[in-house]
Amino acid sequence: MTHPRKAIIDADGNIVLPIVDAVRERQIIEIKEEEAMGTDIVVEETSYEFTEPEVEEIVSYSREAEAVWTVIEDELEEEALEQTARTSQRVEQAKAVWTSVRSNVYTVAGNVLQESTRQYTTSIVDGTHSGVEAARSLRSSAGRLWNYLKQPVWIPNKKKQPVQYSRGTLFVLDTVRFGGTFAILFSVLFAAMNYQSFSTIAFSYIEPLAQITGIVQAQDTDSQVAEKLKGLAPGQSASDDIDASQFLPLVGPPENRLVIPKLNLNVPIVIPPMDALIAEDWKKLEEEIQTALHDGVVHYPGTARPGKPGNFFVTGHSSYFPWDNGKYKSVFARLGELKTGDEYWVFYNGDRHRYIVKTKKEIKPADVSVLDQPIDQRISTLMTCTPVGTTLYRLIITAQEVDPISGKALEVGEHAEEMPKMKMEMLPI
Repeated sequence: MTHPRKAIIDADGNIVLPIVDAVRERQIIEIKEEEAMGTDIVVEETSYEFTEPEVEEIVSYSREAEAVWTVIEDELEEEALEQTARTSQRVEQAKAVWTSVRSNVYTVAGNVLQESTRQYTTSIVDGTHSGVEAARSLRSSAGRLWNYLKQPVWIPNKKKQPVQYSRGTLFVLDTVRFGGTFAILFSVLFAAMNYQSFSTIAFSYIEPLAQITGIVQAQDTDSQVAEKLKGLAPGQSASDDIDASQFLPLVGPPENRLVIPKLNLNVPIVIPPMDALIAEDWKKLEEEIQTALHDGVVHYPGTARPGKPGNFFVTGHSSYFPWDNGKYKSVFARLGELKTGDEYWVFYNGDRHRYIVKTKKEIKPADVSVLDQPIDQRISTLMTCTPVGTTLYRLIITAQEVDPISGKALEVGEHAEEMPKMKMEMLPI
């Protein structure tokens, strides 16, 4: 007997027989045929009576399904037990590995600590022993040296009896004699190499009257002009009592110049080309600056111009080689005499600018922060080497630009006070 279908087990574990499903399928087919023919569908509950062969077949199917289900359950249980066993085995293996690793780590750490302790202990013992031996050797050597230095030596004298000295005394005398000779020679050579700078400084102390006179004259001129301007009422014209020439602005020189009244200094400002700076050729830039220093002080390339936001940076020699043919080798030899509150003037492109010293300091040659350009200030910096005759440090004088008449600090974009307007016939000719 062939079986077109076999019994199956649904999701709830129930056995589904194919014969009952076949009866239901025939009923559904008959209902669909009656619907298609337009007849009324009457669903009657029908009872199906199984024949004895069908009952035997159903029982056979049930037994087979139960046997299959039993086998499946056994397989699932066996597989679950095997999975549990494998998991337990892996856990045990992991525990064994971790125990072994931890034991090895503890062993290695203990060995390292033990070896380190042994080495440090040995090093301390050896170091202590070496130190004791070195102290003994040093003490022994010092004793032998002291005994040697105490040995008497007789120095013959042509006119008198020989004089007794110790070797230590003779060593000290020879050291002082050699050191003194070397110091004298060095001082003479150093003074000869920088005689122009030292002579400039020396003459400033020998003739202080000229320096004081220059300062007083500069201060008197500015104060007189300021007082005359204050006394002139708005709309008032200059009269015979007030010399109109006093109100004329100072005529700028034909070249850029730096004027420091306290130092009685009036020198040209040289502007090197910008090509080397733009090309970032620092060696060529240094050569051009050194060449420009032959003719005065140098406006450092790339820094601000007077009257503009930023830092107007000027550098000059305090001393230089005597065989150099430059005329301004000691131009800034006395720059260190400037103090806070002193002033200097700059004539640049025909305009007159006044600066008041604010700070004074020394920096290392590698410190280039003094070249910074602040965009919210109008300042100027004077730089030279210090001490005179060396290049150990750089002397930095920083000043604030102020109004030439009132002395008020000028902000960025602010203009100096203007002179009163005057008619041509008022000017003295």
